[in-house]
Amino acid sequence: MTATASSEPPPWRIAIPSSVTLAGIFFGLLSIALAGTEPYGACLALIGASLCDMLDGRVARVVGARSAFGAELDSLADIVSFGLAPAWLVYRWSLAPAGPEGFDPWLLLAFAFVAAGAIRLARFNTKIGHGPIDEFEGLPIPVAAMLVVTPVMMSHELGIEAVREPRIMASVMATAAVLMVSRLPLPSYKRFTSRARQVVFYGLIVGGLVMLALGRPGGTVLLGFTLLYLLGGLWRGAMRRGSSA
Repeated sequence: MTATASSEPPPWRIAIPSSVTLAGIFFGLLSIALAGTEPYGACLALIGASLCDMLDGRVARVVGARSAFGAELDSLADIVSFGLAPAWLVYRWSLAPAGPEGFDPWLLLAFAFVAAGAIRLARFNTKIGHGPIDEFEGLPIPVAAMLVVTPVMMSHELGIEAVREPRIMASVMATAAVLMVSRLPLPSYKRFTSRARQVVFYGLIVGGLVMLALGRPGGTVLLGFTLLYLLGGLWRGAMRRGSSA
């Protein structure tokens, strides 16, 4: 949602996609509120936030409301919904019960995840306005959020309590943080160049949501999508190194 200052759309038009972005912040706040009592509900709230994140840019393009304001608001929404909210959820669900009284060192890991997300967003923002972004550098923060909350969903849906082990969740969160600040090339899921690829991609998303609505293991679906996305990035990186050798 970017535009030059001279071509900024009127405020009423900017408000349309911005309302979708703000809805994503609401879902992030809802996830934080539910983290201590309803962790599965907190995960579903984050899925709602991710849907808002996918829709706001498209709504902006449809109504002709791409703007610098929208881009900045989107980044602020991302750090709340995909940085603070999942970090707090994992901390409350897995890490906090293992921590000592008083200051909890596990909180530093949650902070590291949020900090990595902020760095990833700042790095992305410096590239806005320099042409279409057809490829990401490092794991996008919404995907990182889905990666760290997937074990929470799998624990609820499949009864796999072993994933609640603090060392396991700490490893998942640390891996996600490292991937966010890495230079791993990943395809931009918001700018697929082929219409056919768009149909396939969004068809997979809709199919996953339908499975979730029907009570199927949505956590497994999310994990599968995330791993495929990561493996695709690793393959692209390996092919580039091979061609430059």
